[in-house]
Amino acid sequence: MNEIEFARAHLGDYRVQGAEIKPRLCPYCRGGQHGDKYTFALNMDKHTFICLRGSCGKQGHFSQLLRDFGELSDTVYAPLVTRSYVKPQPPKISREGAAMQYIKQRGISAETAAAYGVGGNTQGEVVFPYYETPEAFQTGQPVFIKYRPARKLEKGERKARREKDTKPVLFGMHLCQPENGMLYLFEGEFDAMAGYQAHGGNCVSVPSGCRDFTWLDTCADFLSQYDRVAIIGDNDAAGQEMVRALSDKLECAVCVPDFARYGTSKDANEILYRQGAERLSAIMDGVHTAETLGLLNIAEIAPVDLSSLPRVLSGLPSIDRMCGGLLMGDLCVWTGKRGEGKSTILTQLALESVEQGENVCVYSGEIPANRFRYGVYLQAAGELHVCERMDERAGRVTQFVPQEIQRRIDRWLNGRFWLYDNRIAGADEAESVLRAFEKAYRRYNCRVFLVDNLMTVHTCRSERDFYQSQADFTIKLRKFAEKHGVLVHLVVHPRKTGGQAVRDNDEVGGLSTITNIACAVFNMRRLDENEAAEKGCDSAISCLKNRAYGETGNVRLHFLAKSRRFVEPGQKEKPFGWEQQAAPALPSEPPF
Repeated sequence: MNEIEFARAHLGDYRVQGAEIKPRLCPYCRGGQHGDKYTFALNMDKHTFICLRGSCGKQGHFSQLLRDFGELSDTVYAPLVTRSYVKPQPPKISREGAAMQYIKQRGISAETAAAYGVGGNTQGEVVFPYYETPEAFQTGQPVFIKYRPARKLEKGERKARREKDTKPVLFGMHLCQPENGMLYLFEGEFDAMAGYQAHGGNCVSVPSGCRDFTWLDTCADFLSQYDRVAIIGDNDAAGQEMVRALSDKLECAVCVPDFARYGTSKDANEILYRQGAERLSAIMDGVHTAETLGLLNIAEIAPVDLSSLPRVLSGLPSIDRMCGGLLMGDLCVWTGKRGEGKSTILTQLALESVEQGENVCVYSGEIPANRFRYGVYLQAAGELHVCERMDERAGRVTQFVPQEIQRRIDRWLNGRFWLYDNRIAGADEAESVLRAFEKAYRRYNCRVFLVDNLMTVHTCRSERDFYQSQADFTIKLRKFAEKHGVLVHLVVHPRKTGGQAVRDNDEVGGLSTITNIACAVFNMRRLDENEAAEKGCDSAISCLKNRAYGETGNVRLHFLAKSRRFVEPGQKEKPFGWEQQAAPALPSEPPF
């Protein structure tokens, strides 16, 4: 629930002034004896509230407001991603020419194309404008535009292009009316138009294929109006994967078609073209609630190639060879003595995940948010872009990332790297973290999660139940990973080992349940001077458990203090994606 949703539910009459929501009466004091008006303000940027009546004076974080009004028990506050979208110029669309001829060839009528505002341009392309409301459609003000060649594509040819930095929403929103019932969600614009032409009603399409779920955030309010959504995906592996993913992400009832009724057709447009409108309408009418099965017949389970499973590479070649990468759906436990580099290696792995297209969510119970950001940005920048200055007071050299580099890293990580807000934690922080992770998965499509560390997650007040509650939390993390097909890293301190390195799973702290249910267990350690000289490195990762392949062993590492990265001997720092942006000259002054 965000601030606007809370206001609608609990604040009665209110007005919005800039970033502040101001109800007519304070929800706590109701204006007092004299009914003072507009003394309460809820700030949507800072996520704080305050009542200016002296005898009331209620103030705090938005999470406290949710808790006081019973909204935090089954949901968690998730702010909207702060993004600035570019509003495209209204397109000049022709209802004649090659584009309209191509649309007609695909079985789409001129009336259907006009309803969606689709036509052609002078470059021989079909133009798909995306309108959020009927008013925007009437005034010709789209928020997103796509183009595709008005012809059959060649093999390997780019299917479509889009206006840069525009707002990705659902195609056809302006035609939808919640009172008409179910929302039909298609994988492409032509499919949505085919569904509308054959069946009528609420037919929309995703903006950018079956793996981009950015629209779940931009269309959250729109989607909340529907109790049921039918996902009419393509009859191929990617389309059915989209059905499975959205069945998991959408909070409403999800319906799916009987793909067997597609016959030899791949998608809705092809069904309309080859089998007719009546057949497509029947398929849409015949959708059924997506089933959740509790038992599987092993003989019916498809064989798997481990190398084809979804995974994230660590960026450390020896670890990736040993483990085959870090598999989605797994829980990885990381241990090691204090100060040995557990947190550092994992934030490096988090950046590697972002580099590979995965969004990340991190719980860090030991480090304040601003210092956590400092370390992550040093790693993201790399030694080449980290500058140094003398801290005269402390008498030591410190590192910093120049402002222009920080801005480029900001753009790279914006909306892709999320940090749990420690200020919202209640008595049972474990449940709060799990709820935040659920939100991060559903709203922001985060698929890599990090808990650093188990000791700082407050699970209960009873010392007697301390270890059992830690084990219970770990089990919930494993189930979360399995349920959503995501990767979870968990940091667990070792037992007291008399100053020796952790050698096996039994030396990991807490109940044995923690390492028993983990899919992989790693120990991070720094080497003393003698061992470092002997082995030619200063750090090492030991793989103590590897459920996927069974292989265990040690990996030698060097620590680069300037950028806080670990690399294997002979390996160079890799550049991250932000460096592909324009590279202005570096400022020489620190950003303070």
